[in-house]
Amino acid sequence: MVDTALSPAERAVINGFRTGERVDLAGRPDRAVRAVVLRSLLLGGVETAPGTLPRLALAGARITGPLILTHARVDQPISLHECEFTDRISLYGAQLRHVCLRGSRLPGLDASLATVAGSVKLARCVSTATVMLNGARIEGSLALDGAALSGHEVALSGTHLFVGGDILAHDGFVSRGEFRLNDAEIGGALRWEGAQLLNPGGRALSAPDLKVGAIVSLCAGLRAEGRINLSHARIQSHLCLDGSVLSGTDDRLLDLRHLETAKLNLAPAEPIVGEVDLSHARIGFIRDDPTRWPARLRLTGLRYDALSGVEAGMDRLPWLRRDPGGYQPGAYGQLADAYRRAGREQDARAVLLADQRHRRATLGPVGRLWGHLQDLVVGYGYRPSRAVAALVLLIAAGTTAFSLRPPGALTPGEAPPFNALVYTIDLLLPLVDFGQEHAYHPESPLNWLAYALIVSGLVLATTIAAAATRMLRRD
Repeated sequence: MVDTALSPAERAVINGFRTGERVDLAGRPDRAVRAVVLRSLLLGGVETAPGTLPRLALAGARITGPLILTHARVDQPISLHECEFTDRISLYGAQLRHVCLRGSRLPGLDASLATVAGSVKLARCVSTATVMLNGARIEGSLALDGAALSGHEVALSGTHLFVGGDILAHDGFVSRGEFRLNDAEIGGALRWEGAQLLNPGGRALSAPDLKVGAIVSLCAGLRAEGRINLSHARIQSHLCLDGSVLSGTDDRLLDLRHLETAKLNLAPAEPIVGEVDLSHARIGFIRDDPTRWPARLRLTGLRYDALSGVEAGMDRLPWLRRDPGGYQPGAYGQLADAYRRAGREQDARAVLLADQRHRRATLGPVGRLWGHLQDLVVGYGYRPSRAVAALVLLIAAGTTAFSLRPPGALTPGEAPPFNALVYTIDLLLPLVDFGQEHAYHPESPLNWLAYALIVSGLVLATTIAAAATRMLRRD
């Protein structure tokens, strides 16, 4: 099968391949096996007996030289457990049945554009250079449990990677460098419970446009040093960050722009120091912890169906004030809708009132003055009792004053009988005419009271009309 003489270890590997038996070279002094021998086996370099199921099942070997299976078609399963590779493995563009490198040490792996009918298992694997899976198609799962991957900048690159099952990277998994899943598609779950994604000052996880059929779990002890980018990701079940520790130096520490998911769990073990960007995300239910809210939270265009805590009347107005972009009108409307769906109409009205007060700060001097007036008189329409109280107070004041000092008739003998209450109402309500206002004119100083009642009535009517229009439009 090869031109040079075979070592006893290599002959044992060949015999094991023919019968499909596992060969364990751990502890043997002659455990070295040349990669070229393995390549020859996998490409049909030996004859196998009819009725046997050949496979490469090798453990504890030291594999020397580069194992190159570029664009090869390999029908036998490859299991290289706890082996040590001296050179990088190349599976670029290969068609494979099953690959398991469990517990092995290797200086990088390139399986870009490879097709694997089964799973790729790199559990407890140690790679000192980038694992390349760009454009690969794995019909089964990708197992990274307990693995330690490191690269100069990128620990694992899986741009356009397809995995039919799960990506499992918990049980002590460590990534030193960027874990890249740009435009990847995962049919099952993506789990990082208890993992470490370490790339301080850079991207710990880069997965824009990621598609996941189940959960993305970055919770239960996950530690990430560096930015996490899940912008434009579509996660069928939910994204969980409960119990995680996120840190980094970048302002946009957690990028969830345009995220689409049924549920977001955002209750990390410690408050997020950096910025969380939820701009234009579409989320069914957000469950979080107010004590873990990030200092900066971008909410522009965020849409959600429900929030935790609103059914109990939790005050979420401070949540909206954390947007570094300032006033976001849509954010207040979304929160008010969430309170309404929870049956808390009073809380919804309080949110909409806070919306108008926050908006007032963005206006010019005239707009702010008019806003203060609407707030004082009717609470922007969300405190109608204020308008009633103001109206009652003005009517009482006018009725008392004009009862003590009735105005004189403009045309004696033709004026209707004077009534202080009706006269006051006539002055206050601009659209009501009982015939009293035009028949009588008070003398100074009560004429100034009459003018004040007329102006107050106009202001009151205008503010009530503006508030009613606003409420009808929002409801």
